[in-house]
Amino acid sequence: MKNLKFLLIPYSLFTILFYIYRYFLLPEYLNEVPGEFNGINGYKKNAWTSQKSTSDNNYYNYTYKFKDLSNQTHIWKWSAPKKESDEIIKRFGVPPSIYKPYVLSPEVIAKRNKQIKAGYFHAMNNLVMPDYTAIVDASRPLVAGLASLVKNTAKADALSSRETIELLMSFCQDIPYGIPPNNYKNKVISGIFPPPLALKKTWGDCDTKAILFAATYLSLPGTSIALLESPGHVSIGVEGIPGPYDNAVNYGGKKYIFSEPVGPGKHPLGHAVSPYVQVKMVYPIKLKGELIQPKLPVISESISLGNNVILSIKDGNTSIADKIKLFYNHVGQNKTYFELTTRPRKDGTIKYSTENNIIFLMINEVGYYHYGSYDIRKFSSLDLNFSEGNCIYIKTRPKKKVFLFQYKNGKYSGLQIQADNRGIVRAIMESGEYVASVSQKISGELKQFNREKKIGITFSL
Repeated sequence: MKNLKFLLIPYSLFTILFYIYRYFLLPEYLNEVPGEFNGINGYKKNAWTSQKSTSDNNYYNYTYKFKDLSNQTHIWKWSAPKKESDEIIKRFGVPPSIYKPYVLSPEVIAKRNKQIKAGYFHAMNNLVMPDYTAIVDASRPLVAGLASLVKNTAKADALSSRETIELLMSFCQDIPYGIPPNNYKNKVISGIFPPPLALKKTWGDCDTKAILFAATYLSLPGTSIALLESPGHVSIGVEGIPGPYDNAVNYGGKKYIFSEPVGPGKHPLGHAVSPYVQVKMVYPIKLKGELIQPKLPVISESISLGNNVILSIKDGNTSIADKIKLFYNHVGQNKTYFELTTRPRKDGTIKYSTENNIIFLMINEVGYYHYGSYDIRKFSSLDLNFSEGNCIYIKTRPKKKVFLFQYKNGKYSGLQIQADNRGIVRAIMESGEYVASVSQKISGELKQFNREKKIGITFSL
């Protein structure tokens, strides 16, 4: 009996510990684990990004790592008042009874209307659905720290209004994708997390990210947006003047440029993924009043990582950065290249950032060729000028294929390039001796090209 007594004590302790783990610790752990472990529907995450949410008595504290469209890595840290955030999280949604048959009495109707409004929902065309404007309006004070990071980064990096929009888009695109449930905490939430809950959960889907984007962007001065509903999708329309290649919609005498904050793909402003370009409903966000700052002070901190290089690609004095394709890698000439999709800035230059030190750049299309490796710790800017007198310039017949040979260490190595419609080939190579020919048979005069001093050479074939 004595031995049995000693056996029962650890057994009882084990049972208690297992009970605590099974019913308290394990559910809390699973609630924080992404992906298939807690069954987040459709979970997707970019490899380079990370999100963390912690809390204390007064604040939610967020640390989000993401990349902008120029590949710059940002780490944003900010806080939000916990009490007010929890209030919105608790209020959001309506009881399931709202969708059940009810008695048409003044008392019942008044109670229903109160529940619907209190949950940031509204009745529209006999449907009870989330009130986007109400959610955005209530959430703006709680994303004040995030909005200040957007504003401060835009100022520090001298971003245009378009680049500022794309900065916030990139932030949202890098938030892991996951589809919220229709019901949460015994309420119907229609598959949407309000911004405080989305930031706390660190994931969301298209309409969740659209509302987060809206609340943050509309905290900046002089901004106007609408939510664009497509079949099975919600995106943002930013009021403005569309560029030549922008997808946009007209509504109420205003033009709204497509903004796609959903991710995980990195899309620029004005780019709309088919079939989502087919907009069936437009919901302008009309705020009710001035932005009220939170009572508790919020903090924000931004850290930018990586080496930056500004690329200027010209033909004479004209930027051609938007007319030719630029490819890059960080490994070497014979490795896989990726297209640099960053759009040119207002001055025609392209900003590229990487945490690597070496970048290999290549242009290879009709009329143009370039290959070069660069230690971007030593270059803050890189100028590629394809005008005559600056590069290897070959005049021949339109669309004619020609050969360019380099003479180095007693040997010739060559490549074939096709002329453009004017019969011009432009190439920027490493400094050295070159000869051009219409065939693989090497003939003609060797000429000295000096890339560093931008002393070009011309061949007429």
